[in-house]
Amino acid sequence: MQIVRYSKEYREQMLRIQRVYEMEHPLAERFAFEDLKNPLLNGRKNIFLAVDNGRVVGFLRFLTRQNFSTAHFHHIWLDITVDEGADNNLMLLLYETALPSIVDTTSSFFPAAGTKICVKIADSENEKRDFFSKRGFTHWIDFEYMERDLKREIISHPIPSGLIISQMKPRKSPEILKYLLAEQSCFPDSPLEYKFLHYFFSKPAWKNEGLILASLDLKGNIAGSVMLYPDNTDNSKFHTEEIFVVERWRNKGLARALLAESLKYLKKKGKDRAFLSVTSDRTSAKRMYEEAGFRFLYKREVLTLEI
Repeated sequence: MQIVRYSKEYREQMLRIQRVYEMEHPLAERFAFEDLKNPLLNGRKNIFLAVDNGRVVGFLRFLTRQNFSTAHFHHIWLDITVDEGADNNLMLLLYETALPSIVDTTSSFFPAAGTKICVKIADSENEKRDFFSKRGFTHWIDFEYMERDLKREIISHPIPSGLIISQMKPRKSPEILKYLLAEQSCFPDSPLEYKFLHYFFSKPAWKNEGLILASLDLKGNIAGSVMLYPDNTDNSKFHTEEIFVVERWRNKGLARALLAESLKYLKKKGKDRAFLSVTSDRTSAKRMYEEAGFRFLYKREVLTLEI
């Protein structure tokens, strides 16, 4: 048995293991061919393969999310997937081999409050939950996934005075940075990075149908925003994510208005369902989504380990 870095020659074997795993655990984190281009995988250096006599029997991958505040943590999003019939010893071998690289990854990052390794686990992934719990990982939050039937009535809400609704599709650096600065001010605990947004906005699905429905003030500054993009596997389902309102415009009903406008836009485009995720600690946001007609589908719990 060897643990090696990602190599193109093993790509199809690795993705086959992932597909089989997703059939057994349909609500687990997904990973597909296009995800290999994600810059948070550090040029695929953050993928480790377990190879036995030329056959891939498991793999580990981790995404790095840098923070830019001493009040918050860097997050390393980790996942381990092994072939059918493999035991925890293989998961342990992958984990222990990759751990020094995981620790080293953040050595050049901004000096934040620290680093946490995070793992998302679906309800059915009992073996994975047990494995990480035995390594000292503890429950942090849940990601709750919600869906809205667009055939149902959508109630409008007024846009606050002094704002307009605009459709944005950032392509060039100044446009991406403008959006990024607004987003980072609203999510200081888990800000997006420029390199990820640049990659995301280059995806074919985004180029074809994705857009940002934003609210702008009279000077063109972003007051609030909803990101809309199609699901990778079902084009009738659209994601309504990265919903935020900058501090100056909060408590004025802007988030509700933007969400309603987004749902009406998708309905007009002939889409059937809107989909979003929210963390369990954002109780006010979850209540707003429920009032807008979103209903709970499933959750993935997050276990973390501070390193």
